[in-house]
Amino acid sequence: MHRLFLLRAYGDFVILLQALLESPQKNKYSLIASKHLEPLYQELASVINVNSVKIQFVNFGITNTQLSLFTNKHLLSINTLNELKQIKNFVKQNPNKEGKDYIEQDKRIGLFNAITGLKFNSIISTEPVYISYSIFFENSAIKKEISKEEEKAENIQENKIENIIENKEIETLNNNNNILNSKKVLLFPDTRQAKKNIPSSLINKLENEIESKGYTLEIAYFKQVPDIKTTNHENSAFNNKVVYANFKTLIQLIMNAELILGADSLPIHLAYLLTKPHYILYPNGYPQLFMTPYAQINNRFGTFDHYNFSFL
Repeated sequence: MHRLFLLRAYGDFVILLQALLESPQKNKYSLIASKHLEPLYQELASVINVNSVKIQFVNFGITNTQLSLFTNKHLLSINTLNELKQIKNFVKQNPNKEGKDYIEQDKRIGLFNAITGLKFNSIISTEPVYISYSIFFENSAIKKEISKEEEKAENIQENKIENIIENKEIETLNNNNNILNSKKVLLFPDTRQAKKNIPSSLINKLENEIESKGYTLEIAYFKQVPDIKTTNHENSAFNNKVVYANFKTLIQLIMNAELILGADSLPIHLAYLLTKPHYILYPNGYPQLFMTPYAQINNRFGTFDHYNFSFL
């Protein structure tokens, strides 16, 4: 059996889990996941069926949300060597004699193998992330004709949309998209990387535009609400804010909303896993390598300067 070592951030974990659950080859893989991912998995296990997943959580000493080797900020820290040493010891004590060992990315895999003395393969290479996982797990193809107008709006190569998700899942997502009956839109403006945060000036615009279509906008912040300057005092983002500080609350917020709006971060990937309609907003010119198949196929994405909510 092949082993997949999951050492990255929470959003990456959710993407892989979704792809594995859809895979007809799921029985070929077991997951060796960093201990920091366990709280998220436990909460997900309470709302989705993960009985087919073979997973073991191991404490590799990862404290910065992902393996230090995969980051620029912590690459040269002592944590890098300590984490890699613990991974090496685990593999030496638990050799895989029946398959291959994988890590999620090819970036720095040469350095990873050189320091540990191990022979790991990679899952993700140059393809967009969801496509990489779909190909790796041999998920079924989906074909969708896109009009010329939609095709012009796409910012990634449309011909790479094959091997993403099953038709049944798209139907579920689209059905959800058509029953926005309580008219509640939930916005997640902040991310782990500040450069992807949705600016307060855009939040004001989004609130006005969404309210003009008859929807209410609720804004969810991680741990605390920043000091926002708003021009809409009567119905501002300041009056409809919520705060979440754990995965249970985050998941419940997503499940109770009709549409998820957010930056490219964990809440968007949870929305896709939980089959919630969603719309992704990217900084101008930012790579869109983590776009969900739902956003890709339904043209539910835009930039801070150019977005379109005509589907509401």
